[in-house]
Amino acid sequence: MKSILTVTLLMAVLSLCNFADKSKPTNDSAPANANTSQNHPDSGPANGDTTQNQDIDRDALTAELIKIEYEVTTASFKGDISTLARYVADDYYGTNADGTSQNKNQLLSSLKPDRVTKEWKITDGQLVSASEDTAVLNYIQTEIFRNGRSVRARITDTFVKRNGRWLVKSEQQTLMR
Repeated sequence: MKSILTVTLLMAVLSLCNFADKSKPTNDSAPANANTSQNHPDSGPANGDTTQNQDIDRDALTAELIKIEYEVTTASFKGDISTLARYVADDYYGTNADGTSQNKNQLLSSLKPDRVTKEWKITDGQLVSASEDTAVLNYIQTEIFRNGRSVRARITDTFVKRNGRWLVKSEQQTLMR
């Protein structure tokens, strides 16, 4: 589940990176449209989703999941298997931007420090749907490589709440042009 299983898988495929030189996410990496989740078509049970809980604080949940995304992405770039393993569900299934897929064991066994990425950021975080024990978060991850090139991917992660903790159950990465 790279970079919360994010583009990290993409980055792992692209190459390894030395996190010591990486820039930390910038202040503008906060979800650009955290408040727009209230206007999203799937933001309430009016669309026939009877499992939707009207009492869910969507802004707080979005912020919590974005924080997890930062922790997972940082762990992925560092090659920190133990941290990544804590945030990935045992039944995880991810599809990378190149179309390959992997389960949790494959994800963790392929993890290596990224030596290509100079800096990264997460923007446009949007809670697509949420209930007491599941949530879907969509965001854009931008990576700038040491050679000056950059890549953007739209990432959709499905979270499940187990034993009081949010875990990434699945991820889909799509490169953006």
